[in-house]
Amino acid sequence: MIKKVLVPLTGRPLDRRAIATAFLLATRFRAHVEGLSVMPQVEIRTSVESAAIPKALVEQLIRIGQEDQARVVDSAHGLFEEFRNRFGAAEADSLTGGGEDADGLSASWQQATGPLAETLAEEARLADLVVIAQTSDGTNAMGPAIEATLFGSGRPLLLAPAAEPASVGSAAAVAWDGGAAASRAVAAALPLLQRAGKAVILSAEVADPGRSADPDRLSAYLALHGVAASIRRVAASGRAVGRALQETAAEAGCDLLVMGAYGHSRVRERVWGGVTLDVLREPPAIPIFMAH
Repeated sequence: MIKKVLVPLTGRPLDRRAIATAFLLATRFRAHVEGLSVMPQVEIRTSVESAAIPKALVEQLIRIGQEDQARVVDSAHGLFEEFRNRFGAAEADSLTGGGEDADGLSASWQQATGPLAETLAEEARLADLVVIAQTSDGTNAMGPAIEATLFGSGRPLLLAPAAEPASVGSAAAVAWDGGAAASRAVAAALPLLQRAGKAVILSAEVADPGRSADPDRLSAYLALHGVAASIRRVAASGRAVGRALQETAAEAGCDLLVMGAYGHSRVRERVWGGVTLDVLREPPAIPIFMAH
């Protein structure tokens, strides 16, 4: 069961995609959405040669930096409140969750100071799911935060799509290769799969897939959890595998893709292993649920 969704906000345009994805997902579970703004400590770093900067000037520079940060936080908070009102989520305290309406959709706001990646990994351990939107300008600014969440929090991650989605989780596809990461992703996504109107297993066309990679076996396992899943074969056909998975899922009418995330040291493991880096390079076409 998903009861708390954490969404880190940065003051960038990508926040809109992240917040929309978070609230759409939370609506399916009547869950709590927590917006999180993390700002670094304002510091003035100087070289030895210029270390004699007057104290008054240092204080002024710090104050300017803090004011700039406050504007960024206020902008992110304002956008979060816009979506909270749009979805009719009850305002709640970040420590108590749903408050008076604990069984309904609720939202809260939290601010923290420190490194984004490390802070997010810690906060994510007290959430059921983290929603992050990637940058689309090629800077990979959210890369460290995504990696920290996937490999340092013990919680699954939902990547927001390149465009603000209309729905999340009404139909779900599962990228299945029989590996441990894929298995963990399926287990973590069971609440979503059970609520989806349709589930599709995406399986690679390989000569010797191995025992656990048999999609029919995954279908039988999901049936024990009340999930009826069809099977669809995926052929890259010259496309990057990550793109092939997303396009096949979209062609099947899915608005969610579930897949395992492999660490750097094992990125070529199993069939889908190399897809992790491929998927993380740019915002996906549809929301992607990942677990490590």
